[in-house]
Amino acid sequence: MASKNIFREEKDRDDENAEGQEKSKRLNVASLRNAYGKKRDKREILWGTDGLYAEVLTSGRITFRYRYRLPGTGKRDKITLGSYPALPLKEAYRLHAEKRSEVALGKSPAEVKRGVRLGSARTFSDLAADWVENDLKPANKNSLQDETYLRRDILPVIGSMELTAIDKASLWRCIDPVRSRGHGQAARRVQSVLKRVFDYCVRRGNVSKNPVTGIDPRHVAPAQTRDRVLSREEIPVWLQAVETSSLPRPMKLALRLLLLIPVRKGELLAARWTDISNGVWDIPKDNSKNGAPIRHKLSAQAVGIFNELHELAAGSCWVLPSSRGYGKIPLSKSGINTALRNITGLPSGVVIHDLRRTVRTHLSDLGVATNVAELCLNHRPTGIKKVYDRSELLDQRFAALLKWESYLQSLSTKPASPDNARVVRELDTLLERIRDDESLRAYVIKRLMATP
Repeated sequence: MASKNIFREEKDRDDENAEGQEKSKRLNVASLRNAYGKKRDKREILWGTDGLYAEVLTSGRITFRYRYRLPGTGKRDKITLGSYPALPLKEAYRLHAEKRSEVALGKSPAEVKRGVRLGSARTFSDLAADWVENDLKPANKNSLQDETYLRRDILPVIGSMELTAIDKASLWRCIDPVRSRGHGQAARRVQSVLKRVFDYCVRRGNVSKNPVTGIDPRHVAPAQTRDRVLSREEIPVWLQAVETSSLPRPMKLALRLLLLIPVRKGELLAARWTDISNGVWDIPKDNSKNGAPIRHKLSAQAVGIFNELHELAAGSCWVLPSSRGYGKIPLSKSGINTALRNITGLPSGVVIHDLRRTVRTHLSDLGVATNVAELCLNHRPTGIKKVYDRSELLDQRFAALLKWESYLQSLSTKPASPDNARVVRELDTLLERIRDDESLRAYVIKRLMATP
């Protein structure tokens, strides 16, 4: 009787979903033939009965799925049965009937399928691949670094071993070579990757305990936190070193912008011109490290930098296109890191991320409220505050960064001299010529974009 009620609920719900739909939205041979292989703007559902449906993707591909609710627990789940036309509708209904019988007995077909797949993955390499796809990538927009540790430092050592054969000595054989090369923090990351893979295996029932437990990161290497901040005396030195370097002009502008607006370098490198308009820069959630979109009002100086970058981009959709990709790809993170390392005369020990810490520290010194200064860096409240405090403080953040910009200007301003005035006049004349001469403008842009 219980299973009958479950099936009735599924049928009632499917009837509700299908109610008011056109006939072509119902699952039948005609609707499948009509939908297959035809591209569309959005996916569509062809509704069957008792939880069976066909999902039509934007590419025109069609997949049969069965959605169900387990009796007793009421837990919902779904399972993929196959793809049309390799799986005909009649065969899809036959498989659907088999899975319905399993549900009636309290078994979850999706869990059974996952268990068979995971149970066959007995080596560490098998389970690590499963962890990457099902755990690491969905939770991390940038999983490349952890995948590199896995591929370079872990799999060559224990990849072919069965899970139950891996002990602490095996794990140290992954960690020790990295540590012996003097890369203590990288060795800590190797330990972290190992722990997370085995945590995943424990949750899935592949092993009963995590062998990484007991290998404390402190036993691998001491934790290191950066605290480098540019002082008021070092800021003009840093700006002068960047401006007088042989870097391409777009790179110089990018570094200046990162000191004006404390965004992450990845957020700037991922910026498109569609994100910037009317004196506002919108950083979408897909570009933000914490997944929180943020809007920055731009000062006149920042607008001027973006305007110059727009000319230098020469029609690319990216704010900072790569010269190697002919404007079709953005500048890489490694490219801007390498550029900074090659500048002579910089204050010692400074990396790009230190600019964010520099801005945050000086905002406090300038009397900016803590919540405003934190939000300038897109640091969001945590805990209960995160639930109730949704303010973006747009105008307050703009005022804070204007104060910071004025402070930078006061540090870097030098008294004018007759020679400086003459150079400015000559430069203005040259810029007028460049603006009026299209071939000269193209030549200048090409030289500015060229990598030294």
